[in-house]
Amino acid sequence: MRPFSQRFFRVSEGINRIAVLISEAALLALMLITVYAVIARYVFRSPSVYAVEVSTYILLVVAWAAVGWVHQVDRHVSMEALNLRLTGRWKRIANATSELTILVFCAVLIWSGSNVVLTSIERGYRSASLLKFPLWIIYTLIPLGALLLGAVALRRLMQTALPDAETPNKEN
Repeated sequence: MRPFSQRFFRVSEGINRIAVLISEAALLALMLITVYAVIARYVFRSPSVYAVEVSTYILLVVAWAAVGWVHQVDRHVSMEALNLRLTGRWKRIANATSELTILVFCAVLIWSGSNVVLTSIERGYRSASLLKFPLWIIYTLIPLGALLLGAVALRRLMQTALPDAETPNKEN
């Protein structure tokens, strides 16, 4: 089990590193599109028809691609007041309960998000704007983001259950 857990830890961290790089690139693209939209509207008096919709899609990429990394580096919302008071076995129980809850949440997101993706593919859902963007692409971000978050939660649960397992360094 130990080699499997170490390999899983590395793969999980690697995939989330790639996802956060995608999120950072998308954030840069969002900034550039916003600057373009402002200049086009207020300087050239020719507003972009697509800028708001594309910005919305890019913002979804930023959020869903980074969700696993945020949990990996402990930058998510948590109950620090309670967490600081707990020690030893109670802290491990609280951490395991938290990670299990996240895993259940991710399983529901993956299941229902996948159903939405399949439905949007079958029925050919597209955005209502002039862009007519296929919505299954955007809906796919939900189960993918949940998979990224779930991988980190599973890894952290394994670290709680197997405290002697070697883990990669946590970056802040």
